[in-house]
Amino acid sequence: MLQAKQLLLTLPRFIRKLTAVFVGSLVVLAAVLPAHSSNASSLFQAKTYRRVGTLSISKLKITSPIYIGITDDVFDRGIGQWPGSAKPGTRGNLVLGGHRTSAPRQFGDIDRLRSGDTISISVGTRTHKYVVTGHSIVKPTSVWITEPTSSATLTLFSCHPKGKTTFRYVVRAVLQT
Repeated sequence: MLQAKQLLLTLPRFIRKLTAVFVGSLVVLAAVLPAHSSNASSLFQAKTYRRVGTLSISKLKITSPIYIGITDDVFDRGIGQWPGSAKPGTRGNLVLGGHRTSAPRQFGDIDRLRSGDTISISVGTRTHKYVVTGHSIVKPTSVWITEPTSSATLTLFSCHPKGKTTFRYVVRAVLQT
């Protein structure tokens, strides 16, 4: 009888400790998951990348695949297309981003582009040529660079200056063919 009474007295303590460990584990999980993924299920599923074309800039000796998305993991694979921006060769603002200093450094020399330079985007068997019209340096919060345009426009962006994320280097181009 004494053992049963002792067990009853220690059982609530055991349950409280078990509950504290369980709740603590949930708190740790809640803190860790957002840091590693915006979607917790991606920890358990392989990521898929939707390739939508190829970007070529002969002046910079660049040929890179274009994927949907503007995250670092997309930029680590190639050029990223701003979700919801125009499709290549159509009216609107096609917005593409890429790394400047992190491998594979697709836009490492983006600042060498000048007005009149040509940028090609291939989708399937079609190639769309854009001509550079200018560049600007903006704050990272300047999301106006992603706004739709009334004509077929291409916007390239990357961090600026090289090795820092203080600003964004932006190149604008218009569809030629």
